[in-house]
Amino acid sequence: MSVYTKPPTQTVEELARITYGGLLFQVACTAAVLWDHVSTLDLEVELIWKKKWSLAQGLYFINRYVGDLMFIYATALMLWIPNEPFKLLYAVSYSLSLGQSSPSHFLDFTRCISFGKVQTWLSILSLGAMQGIMVHRIVSMYQQKRAILAVLLAAFLLELVAAIVIGVYSTRENGIPLFYDTVNGTLRTCIPSIPPWFWGLWMLLMVFDFLIFVLAIWEGLQFRKESQARLRSRQMNEIMVGTRYKERSLLRILLRDSIIFPFIGLLMCISNALAWHVLPLGVLQYTMNISAAGYPILGCRLILNLRESYYRPFADELRHETQSGPDATPPDLELHTPQDDEVYEMPEVTMYEAKRT
Repeated sequence: MSVYTKPPTQTVEELARITYGGLLFQVACTAAVLWDHVSTLDLEVELIWKKKWSLAQGLYFINRYVGDLMFIYATALMLWIPNEPFKLLYAVSYSLSLGQSSPSHFLDFTRCISFGKVQTWLSILSLGAMQGIMVHRIVSMYQQKRAILAVLLAAFLLELVAAIVIGVYSTRENGIPLFYDTVNGTLRTCIPSIPPWFWGLWMLLMVFDFLIFVLAIWEGLQFRKESQARLRSRQMNEIMVGTRYKERSLLRILLRDSIIFPFIGLLMCISNALAWHVLPLGVLQYTMNISAAGYPILGCRLILNLRESYYRPFADELRHETQSGPDATPPDLELHTPQDDEVYEMPEVTMYEAKRT
């Protein structure tokens, strides 16, 4: 039995309380997104605002500030919903204790303003910027290969067009207002109407994130295979001896942001698909809030954490690791593409001696 067609009294109450719990979780996600922004603001000023304009910086601004606006807008509306959508409901407020009115008449009486419309488009913008950051990073890992660029660009545009089409149709639905007089007080909320085919968007996102993850892990494994073939060369041995390079450092590189972040994005899509079809009612609002919060956090952290390595092929990450060593103090990296060997002029011995003094 569907909850949208004459549900039992208890089922309607549970639906409202589940939605209200999701709104509280949304407030927590808002705090997490804003805290992440504040905690990285010094890096943002140094590595983004003070550098020459680039495509990655534009994607960063959209990803970060649209994500902030999306959560601030949603939380403000849910905490201070205006009375206009609920005024007509006061005369027919549903009393759980007296059992007055019927759920079907209550749901058909009026509809609230769809607060999800603005959130939908802000979410699409933030998602598109985050996916663009991922594409930019993968293309850099593959040394700007045209075939990789063409495949990822085609997949990105297909996903973006599908998200826009689905967003247009989904925003035509208005939310359902619920106003209850309960023993513990009034429970007022607006349940968004989600079309049943909305899960198709998560499937597209899952396919795209899986493609990003496979390309990232494949490049890492390929480089690992090639580097092992050169381990016995004299030049590689000298590098290993001079920097105390260990084979486990390769595994550490493979687990860096270039691979972990696409994997996290894939997990978020899988969790949304499971919440839609398998998990209990109400779980979807938690997984969707986590995904929405993950867009600005993952995309911006990818640029800030890797810094100028974000623009490098995967092999250059190993070169930086081997010359700085696993215990060496990392240099001050720049966001732009570094000059030839500019950041590697200080030898490791000097850094170690500086630490002792």
